[in-house]
Amino acid sequence: MLVGLTAGGWLLIRALMLAADNPPLAFGVDIPVAAAFATVWAGLVAVLLHPLRSVIARRSGPFTAAAVLVWPLGRRFRVWTMVAAPVCGLLAAGCVVLLPMTLWGDLYQGAELWLAVPFAIGLTVVGIAATWIVLRAALHGVELTSTHLIARGFFITRRYVGAQIVSINVVELKWWPSLVLSMMMNRSVEHTLQLSLEDGTEPLLFASNSHPEDVEAGAEIVRAWRAALDSAAHALP
Repeated sequence: MLVGLTAGGWLLIRALMLAADNPPLAFGVDIPVAAAFATVWAGLVAVLLHPLRSVIARRSGPFTAAAVLVWPLGRRFRVWTMVAAPVCGLLAAGCVVLLPMTLWGDLYQGAELWLAVPFAIGLTVVGIAATWIVLRAALHGVELTSTHLIARGFFITRRYVGAQIVSINVVELKWWPSLVLSMMMNRSVEHTLQLSLEDGTEPLLFASNSHPEDVEAGAEIVRAWRAALDSAAHALP
């Protein structure tokens, strides 16, 4: 993802430079080099978006020690955040280079910065968050092992002991997380998976955000995995 962010972002930057028709910014060898790296990245993304059947969890199992991916969970935004890498590279470059230059120019000209500075800070925070989300895009989703459910979300990874999961439910997000995620993803985000644990907590799995039918299908797979854990525990002498 870092290759896609860097190479794709550089291609977009150079395309804007060429569109400006500025002689010092003419076509250079960096463009085909960046295009080659971007092509390799695009090929790897295509492979990741078509995983082998052996690594995809199914309701019929089997659930072995190796981690299997609950493919329906997070599918919608796994694709979106992967293909957004080049644009995010352009955004990151703007936060690192263009924003400081613009603020310095405003300061030099004696402009009032009471509005420009908060705007620059906010845009920088958004740029950092978007970059981190894109870098984690290839990991995004829910995995199952013989003992744990692993939720690799937009920002962090959480692990839950399977034996401590009481129930798995499909829920609609409250208005504020739905609003935040919808703004970040530029898509309506409403449904996700919620776990009920033995200690009474009910964590939401933001790694599972997708269309309602995807979340329902993923929930059935996770329930089958949880039932398989109980069966295995009862079979022990």
